Amino acid sequence: MKKRISILVLGLFVGVLAYAQQATQMRFNEVLVTNHSNYVDGYGERVAWIELFNTSYNVVNIGGCYLTNDPNQPMMYMIPKGDVLTRIQQRQHVLFYADGKPGRGTFHLNFTLDSASVNTIYLFNADGKSMIDSVVVPVLPADVSWGRLLDGESNWSMMQRVTPSTNNKTLDSNEKIEKFSQEDPDGVGMSLSAVSVVFAVLLLLAVFFIGLANVIKRASNSGKKSQATVKPTAVDPNEVPGEVMAAISMALYEMSNDAHDIENTVLTIARTRRSYSPWSSKIYGLREIPNKK
Repeated sequence: MKKRISILVLGLFVGVLAYAQQATQMRFNEVLVTNHSNYVDGYGERVAWIELFNTSYNVVNIGGCYLTNDPNQPMMYMIPKGDVLTRIQQRQHVLFYADGKPGRGTFHLNFTLDSASVNTIYLFNADGKSMIDSVVVPVLPADVSWGRLLDGESNWSMMQRVTPSTNNKTLDSNEKIEKFSQEDPDGVGMSLSAVSVVFAVLLLLAVFFIGLANVIKRASNSGKKSQATVKPTAVDPNEVPGEVMAAISMALYEMSNDAHDIENTVLTIARTRRSYSPWSSKIYGLREIPNKK
């Protein structure tokens, strides 16, 4: 029994240790205090937000950890456990809203940030005592964030282009484009290049359609000329086609047989040989009177 208890305690200790090691890989990555015309939360409001970044190459579950802006209250806001969204994928970000409205969900904190003074934010482990990371945010203009130059790295700076829930800087760059942007900060050269490209494309399309119209016109004219050069074939009046002879023969045959429809309902009125008047017509219906001898 004691052996089983020892194994269970050892397993719990290893699990807690592994969890602690994972949670310690989280870092503050970017903070925006004054949000006037920037990122909108799920409720359509612009509030201060705090971005955390998983610096490890493993999935980190931050459920049970604490966020606070008061070192004397390290357990001010506990990140809820059991939410699948608190499992942060490797090298990914998670955003918390400092709006003082925790009833709105897992990622809405129960404290706010002061735009008129310096803010210090802390991330504590699940024990509520060991601090994982902290950041001191200076007073910033509206819609300007305080972030790391590279995700998870040590150097911080003001960021005119805020990047919530994404990389603070894209490492993939094009040297030619960057050099061109430095030499042409107002974008005049870029605008002229774009207009030139559009004009060249339109010119090519115009030449193409004009050439196509000329080809169609020439083909039509050549067709008309070929039709005009064809001479009609002379017909010999003494030579009658077979089709005409067949039609004439059929017409003569019909006429000789006098083929017509039989009409059984035609009444024929003929003159009778007997002469009588309407008054004496009844005598033909009487019996003959026998002769008496």
